[in-house]
Amino acid sequence: MLDSIIEFSLRRRALVLVVVLGLTLLGAGSATFLPVDAVPDITNPQVQINTEVAALAPEKIETLVTVPIELKMAGLPDMIELRSLSKFGLSQVTMTFFDGVDLLRLRQLVAERLQQARDRIPTDVTPTLAPLSTGLGEIVYYTVDYRAGATGIPADRESQLRELRQLHDYTIKPLLRATPGLAEVNAIGGHAKQIVIQPDPIRLAEAGVSFSELTATNRRQHPQHWGRHSGVGWRDCHRARRYPRPRSRRPVLAPR
Repeated sequence: MLDSIIEFSLRRRALVLVVVLGLTLLGAGSATFLPVDAVPDITNPQVQINTEVAALAPEKIETLVTVPIELKMAGLPDMIELRSLSKFGLSQVTMTFFDGVDLLRLRQLVAERLQQARDRIPTDVTPTLAPLSTGLGEIVYYTVDYRAGATGIPADRESQLRELRQLHDYTIKPLLRATPGLAEVNAIGGHAKQIVIQPDPIRLAEAGVSFSELTATNRRQHPQHWGRHSGVGWRDCHRARRYPRPRSRRPVLAPR
């Protein structure tokens, strides 16, 4: 076989030279279109579930949160590995799959099973799916602040941070999430607007009202208020609030 190839190459020198030249030109042309990545992403397709758990030891987090989620995620199609991490304040379950799988479909399956696992974990924790990215994804940091000489700025810095956080969450963040290839937009810092109830234990004891009664009464008199519109800048942002506006709130009437 090898003798036949050598004999053919010697007898058809011109043809061999043309083929070699054509392959060389084809390779050089294809090299110009190859994507170049200094740090290629070789991470296997994976889906990660993160759960923030406060005021529990890692052993309790493992028993009450991590294990129930692992039991529900076992047996997913095309799964290679199921591993977990439980430490103070965090439960993390990671599932690794074979290459070439439909990751969006797998995330849908994980979300469906995660709904079933919510019945077996504490009600005050909320498991969430990690963004559709890997550890090699690029992170861009930016800041939001007032321009020099801007008018209508709140007097104190705390009010400024609260207004900037609201501007970021309801105007800048929705616009950035429409960027192709962007996995997640997270806010760090600022002050989110909220209504905080700080009961006086002494006055509650004098009135004969416990914390649980105050909490139950407040939830009953101020339920979820969905679909309220709040104007932010030049656009209206649809959002959900737990309480109505402060001036429309009713006093909390707790039983004595």
